Amino acid sequence: MTSKSAAIVGFIANLMPLYEPEQVGDTWCARSLTDGTLVLPVDEAAAGVDPDEEQGWVRVRWQGDPNREIETFGTNLATLAVIRYIELNSLGQPAKKVAVELEHLEQHFIFKTGCSLYLHAEIEAPSALMVAVRKAAGRMGERALADLILNAI
Repeated sequence: MTSKSAAIVGFIANLMPLYEPEQVGDTWCARSLTDGTLVLPVDEAAAGVDPDEEQGWVRVRWQGDPNREIETFGTNLATLAVIRYIELNSLGQPAKKVAVELEHLEQHFIFKTGCSLYLHAEIEAPSALMVAVRKAAGRMGERALADLILNAI
């Protein structure tokens, strides 16, 4: 299946170690290594949707159980997956580096799927003042810095 849905599932499946690709029958899916949830592509063409009008629906089986299944926009699930992936891989990294990685993944998602993630908020690098305050707090201690600021006010 070469569709937006399959492209979205393939993208999610490669967000390792959160997901991994898994073949179910003759369909490639994404398996969450966190809770076993299975993400399958939806064949929108079989439902009569013109290939140019595909929206990228995916089927989500909670913990892989076909009795607990929903269909949703793949971009919704991909957005959550990318955010979790960035959180996992950016622990302790500066905000600017996190923003660059997020931008890279968003552009890669657009390239691979033709869809966009729902990332409305921009991650900003801390201001020079905040960097200076953090350094001072590290050298002086938080309480001493707070006293200094309160005395200055």
